[in-house]
Amino acid sequence: MPLANNRPLAEVKVSKLKDCLMLTLGQLDVKKFQEWSNACHRYLKHSEKKPEEIVRFVADGMLEPCFMKWYHANQTCINALSLDKYLTEFAKYALPCKWEHGIRNTLLSSKQGNKPFADWQIELENLNALLANTKSMCCLSDASVQAQLKANMNPDLRAKLNNTILIATTFPDWIREVTELDEDLCKENACTQRLIDANNAARAAE
Repeated sequence: MPLANNRPLAEVKVSKLKDCLMLTLGQLDVKKFQEWSNACHRYLKHSEKKPEEIVRFVADGMLEPCFMKWYHANQTCINALSLDKYLTEFAKYALPCKWEHGIRNTLLSSKQGNKPFADWQIELENLNALLANTKSMCCLSDASVQAQLKANMNPDLRAKLNNTILIATTFPDWIREVTELDEDLCKENACTQRLIDANNAARAAE
């Protein structure tokens, strides 16, 4: 479903963890859908509803007319779905066509630039999580995300990484070690800049 420029986004409303949640009037983008997905899973965890009946409660909380129409036209089939399957089918209906490809293209083209490595990699992992949580075929594996991070990181950081022997054997450990390298590089650059500034100030005072 394409996004309209003049319509607000829906909001996810939750009063208490055990209370049924609500998706207000409005359209969905990928981030709002992720918010709805997370709220649904929290409701499943904290409510006293059985897994096989959870969908009928969360689906009734969708207030956008076109979402209500989609649900009521297929109510028996949708109610029989697991929560994850409901979210997958809802994503197919509610999100813009080929949204997964847009997210994947953003992942593949993103570059660190001057951002801290930790902030940049979190951005990419959050985008990939949107794909993973909707069971999208466009989702990247940890190995692919790691390859993208290494290929598109700041050239200075990549040079430092290439000259460092890492002990990491898992993706999270690799992230931790590269983050430490990036922090060390930032400190080195800051120290170098201070020396340059002090040198320039000394010359100006002559």
